[in-house]
Amino acid sequence: MAQFTLYRNTNQQTQGRYPFLLDVQNDFLDALKTRLVVPAINLSGQKPITHLNPVFEYEQQQYLLVVQEMAAIPATNLGAKVTELAALRSEILAAVDLLISGI
Repeated sequence: MAQFTLYRNTNQQTQGRYPFLLDVQNDFLDALKTRLVVPAINLSGQKPITHLNPVFEYEQQQYLLVVQEMAAIPATNLGAKVTELAALRSEILAAVDLLISGI
């Protein structure tokens, strides 16, 4: 598992709304059985909150990261690796910081 890797959501109850999950947990903690993830939703019809919902493109569609819905899930629930979003590292960490500290 690698930090800022985007995975398919394998949960049948949530994958319709959240097709992807972004692993934001540091690799140093790989021994844990859970991973902290940020769900991603299709941008179509959604309005991102400035600085809280980074946007990315995958297969010519735009998605937004719903940082305010972060959750820990069992690592075994992560599906296939889709892509890396390490290029958005600063935006993602700033969004998490905004959620926690308000700054």
